[in-house]
Amino acid sequence: MAIRLIMAHFAVTIRHLRPLVVVTFAAIVALMALSAGAAPRQAPPTESAAPRQAGEPIMAIVSIKTQQITFYDGEGWILRAPVSTGTRGRETPAGVFAVLEKDVDHHSSLYDDASMPHMQRITWNGIALHGGPLPGYAASHGCVRMPFRFAEDLFDKTRIGMRVIISPDDAAPVGISHAALFMPNAETVAAAPARAEKLDREALAACRTGVAK
Repeated sequence: MAIRLIMAHFAVTIRHLRPLVVVTFAAIVALMALSAGAAPRQAPPTESAAPRQAGEPIMAIVSIKTQQITFYDGEGWILRAPVSTGTRGRETPAGVFAVLEKDVDHHSSLYDDASMPHMQRITWNGIALHGGPLPGYAASHGCVRMPFRFAEDLFDKTRIGMRVIISPDDAAPVGISHAALFMPNAETVAAAPARAEKLDREALAACRTGVAK
């Protein structure tokens, strides 16, 4: 009799606990869903171009964090593309650099004559922008690999001396204005093309005079 009472009480207890177990499980699932929604995975960068007429690239910013490069003209960003930077132990150095040399069909002198098409050198010790395979994560020996076609299309648009900023995090240029800074004279800027044309004519005339003598 005592055993039957104990079993009956146990059955009643299980029936009462079952909804609590279900509710607890549902709550755990809901919290997991909220956590997943609160920290969505960042979409990998893709190639894109600004919806406007692009000017000459004057700066490039590489974000190691997002594995992305962005080119800017005088008005703002014009081109973006995914990249692959250096691996652990061969990290791409952060800092402010400039394009020092360009070579359409460069081969590495450090890494088994590896192909570095449309190379734009930014240091003399082996760091450059160039076309290369992009696995979706940092995988180079320190260079900044760009998509092959992107590097090819960009090659003739950049100049020696263009700034290249490599940042551990995301970065973007910010316009500044201060009363102590020099400001361009609007009239002088507007007159510059005409003045340059006049100087060209005078130089050409001087050359012809010298030849005539």
